[in-house]
Amino acid sequence: MVEVIDNFLPEHKFKPLQSIMMGEEFIWFYKDYIAYEGVEDGQYQFTHTFWASRGVDPCAEIDAGSAFLKLVESFQELGRMHRIKSNLRTRTIFHRRSSYHIDGVPNCTKTAIFYVNTSNGWTQFKRGGKKIKSVANRLLVFDSNLEHAGFSCTDKKRRVVINFNYE
Repeated sequence: MVEVIDNFLPEHKFKPLQSIMMGEEFIWFYKDYIAYEGVEDGQYQFTHTFWASRGVDPCAEIDAGSAFLKLVESFQELGRMHRIKSNLRTRTIFHRRSSYHIDGVPNCTKTAIFYVNTSNGWTQFKRGGKKIKSVANRLLVFDSNLEHAGFSCTDKKRRVVINFNYE
């Protein structure tokens, strides 16, 4: 199952969140890989884990404040959260695909990707090749066992998403 929901958050909740995450003060952490640690393909990304099974990242409360909490409230109806992590990939000259992967979070049955900004990057599913464009305030929901890959953008400085893994 793959579901796309445009304009997921009301504008008054989305704009503050987007402003914070696209701003200069938001804290990002460098990862020398995208899908799997140890893959030597020259790709990298920046991440920020808001929530993992261990609880809220102390930086998340400082960085995103009430905008983040409003986003989490919007997802409470979906199910029990196991991880909420944001990814930032920088612009590339040509579109670059990450490795196809499933989000390796135990006990999760659903994955959701929330697109923070619009770019010409996309998410693609291995089976069937379906592409979902990166459109700000769009939510993509799918079964966690579906292999997918993210594609970098070439038209903006960065592509920013938030991944939700839940049951």
